[in-house]
Parts: sequence; C-alpha cells; structure tokens
Amino acid sequence: MPHPTQLVSSLAAPERLSLYARIVSAGEEGVERAEFRGARPAKRLARLLRDGLVREEGSRIVAVPEVFAEAMRTHKEETRSTDPVDALFHEGRLTSMPARQELRLAVLGRITERLFAPELEYTEKQVNSAIRTCFDDPSALRRYLVEEGFLDREDDGSRYRLTQR
Repeated sequence: MPHPTQLVSSLAAPERLSLYARIVSAGEEGVERAEFRGARPAKRLARLLRDGLVREEGSRIVAVPEVFAEAMRTHKEETRSTDPVDALFHEGRLTSMPARQELRLAVLGRITERLFAPELEYTEKQVNSAIRTCFDDPSALRRYLVEEGFLDREDDGSRYRLTQR
C-alpha cells in the first residue's frame, strides 16, 4: 500500500493529475486503455497504476478511490510502531532532520523509497515538488539525498535519478 505522501507525489504533476481526474470523472465505466497510446500518456498511466490510484479491468482503466483511506489507515498503524524513523514524521511530514548519521540515512532511505521510482529521471523542479510533500526545505533535503548517495545528479543539475544500490 503506498504511503499518503507517495499518492500526493503521484498526483503532483499536473499531467498525471489531469489524467487521474479524467479517469475518476468516467466513473465505474472507466476509460479505454487504448486512449493511452504513446510514450508520455503510457508513462503517466504507469505511475498511477504503480501507486494503486487506478487499476485495469479488462480493456478499461478505472479509479481506485479507496486507496486514499487505506493509505491513511496503514499510515496510522505504521506510526504506532516504535521505529525511530517513524517518530520523526508527523502526518507524513518530516519534522526535523536527525543529526545522527545512522538515523539520517534511514530517514533519507524512507523518503527516497516513498517519493522516487527507480526507472525514472526527474528534473530539479520535480524533485523539489516531491520533497515539498514531506519536508519544508526542499533544497536542503535534495542536497542530503545527493550527498548521502540516494540520488544521482547530472553535473549541470538538470536531471536526477535514484542511485543504483
């Protein structure tokens, strides 16, 4: 089950949000899969499918609105744990960056897992947008992610991708 911040991140891109709105607006009938031909529409749809926001039913794509309630329920159960990383998040947002490196690396790993897909490349704007869903200082967190080896960045800062671990 995706984390609530992952769902928000999935819908943060206007093109994916528009696509999701179109599918939701179609109701139980959904939208024909054939309408998503081409690389960009297929890539946007793949992200919505991966995060559980939509599903395939035969040749149609339908919305899965219950994913939000389930993500919140799961998140509430997760936050009841004694995991020290969970204690640093409140309602899906990182409250502070830990000074202890071991804990900081665990936090960065959790954020990376929730916000970024291994096969995708991101612009700096997309990285910042994703980070804002869980932390108020995107440039600092982006810097941590790069310096600690969670994200690779092109030398000119134009593209980011998950580091192969």
